[in-house]
Amino acid sequence: MDIYVLEQREEDVPESNDWLGARERNHVRTLNFLKRRIEWRLGRWTAKCAIAAVKEIPLDPDLLASIEICRAPSGAPRVFVQGVPANVTISLSHRAGLAVCALACACVRLGCDIEVIEPHSPAFIADYFTSEEQDLIERVGSIERSRLVAMLWSAKESALKALEEGLRRDTRSVAVRPGALSFGEGWGSLQVKLVEGDVFHGWWCHADGIVQTVVGEHPFSLPIRKQAPGSKPDQSSVHAA
Repeated sequence: MDIYVLEQREEDVPESNDWLGARERNHVRTLNFLKRRIEWRLGRWTAKCAIAAVKEIPLDPDLLASIEICRAPSGAPRVFVQGVPANVTISLSHRAGLAVCALACACVRLGCDIEVIEPHSPAFIADYFTSEEQDLIERVGSIERSRLVAMLWSAKESALKALEEGLRRDTRSVAVRPGALSFGEGWGSLQVKLVEGDVFHGWWCHADGIVQTVVGEHPFSLPIRKQAPGSKPDQSSVHAA
């Protein structure tokens, strides 16, 4: 199974809403807070760019408007094309003006997340991480600690999105186990084990103070980086790390 990832930034999003479908335009009118509206539009634009890139669809407003990203009762995004559910699974995350969409051309459990690398208090680590994860954090040097905490937290978020439960579920019920713990360039492997015994497989990378993770219910090779149709390669992308 191939997993595709695509990033966009706030400045990439068109000012008009003519690329949104009717249901999406109705929804965006209900978003009264500017920050929420900006983030929501960025997420939808990123998702549509990912679908267009994988399906080789031009970034034409009318064609993009025929693709709608609707919210399931669980809160997970669902893709509809001309009102019909598409055989595509996506996961979205946004932070600090950057959004990422992970996409699989099948109905599978899939999650992605991005996090800013920043310090966290000992209380945060004690409250949200398993004892095994806390031991791992203690074993790394202080310079790498914030990066490791961001990776572990991001992988938890990805797994909780794949489960379509989010932070309604105890974060300690999903335990992240990195592969060879290396903070160099490129993707590193990881697994997330659920208390029920299931295991999600995934990858993580970092660049420019951002950590990204992608997990799925089946093992998959390195995520395939995509660009929005017609755009130039972005060498500053997290995926270029």
